[in-house]
Amino acid sequence: MNLDCLHLLPRRVYATRTDESNGDVALTLSDAEVVLDARGYAVWQKVVERLAAGQPCRALPALLDRPAGEVSQALARFHEAGLLVEASDVPVSGSHFHEHEFAPVLPAWLNKAFSHPFWDRMTSGRGSKRLYAGWLVELYHYTRNANRHMPLAAAHCRNKPVKTLLAKHYEEEWNHYHFFSRAAAAMDIDPVLVRESEPLPMTMAMSDFMRQAARTDVMCYAICSAVLEGTTTDSAAFNPFYEKVRELYGVPEAAVTPIYEHLELDGKYQHADLFKEICSHEPAIGARRAAMVLDFGHQMVEHIWLWTDAIERYYADDTQPLPRPRFDAALD
Repeated sequence: MNLDCLHLLPRRVYATRTDESNGDVALTLSDAEVVLDARGYAVWQKVVERLAAGQPCRALPALLDRPAGEVSQALARFHEAGLLVEASDVPVSGSHFHEHEFAPVLPAWLNKAFSHPFWDRMTSGRGSKRLYAGWLVELYHYTRNANRHMPLAAAHCRNKPVKTLLAKHYEEEWNHYHFFSRAAAAMDIDPVLVRESEPLPMTMAMSDFMRQAARTDVMCYAICSAVLEGTTTDSAAFNPFYEKVRELYGVPEAAVTPIYEHLELDGKYQHADLFKEICSHEPAIGARRAAMVLDFGHQMVEHIWLWTDAIERYYADDTQPLPRPRFDAALD
């Protein structure tokens, strides 16, 4: 590898695991696991530190105090193993971006989004009917808050075919919060109290992040929406959750049926394919823009995890009101 014209970037490592018997370190990427021996891992850490700080490859021999040939060989091995990728300023089509950049990482992102202990807690019998009810209330608020960001995304979009797709999506989605209101009512929560209640701060943060994405770039917004749609497309994943909470906590069928109806309607509208269709209208996406779009998608995954954490923390506390009342100057 010619270090003078090489521009490599380190892949994101989601987890590391050390084998105590021999010192080997397994690095988990979104699509593979790479095992390095102790010496190789030490070199890798130094390389990542320099590249992440913005140092060019040609500066690595001096920074690492190693011969250029040795550094070049190490980079070649890391690149071949998939730990490094070559940055390119050559634009790609939106369809290429969806197929080769987004689709391969989505499964790892969704695994991360659902890695919160809340899901295991609810399906192992350590949750509660109240936790499920609180989750419904926050889903109601987030879905209703689509009215804060979906029109904004369409308004900021300058690509007419994509603007039309966003407007159609909004037309199909704007009132879907009533599904969650019906489900909460089946849990004996007054729909009026739900409508007038205050969402958790993290629920508002999710909505505000979508508004930020909408103002930044239509692709940033669309990828965040795609991540959310991705959490609802696999019936094999969500059906056992709902059946389990019914079995474990006596959740009535009427508190689950509207959720299935909502998921079926989204499937009928093919909302899970919206991002792919939007990408097909993007003729060229440069490397910088592609990186920004993927970063927004990954941030949405982190927002989902933090949102789940906030729901668990608040509604697991029986002393907290459900739903949350709004601030009242006379009462508070």
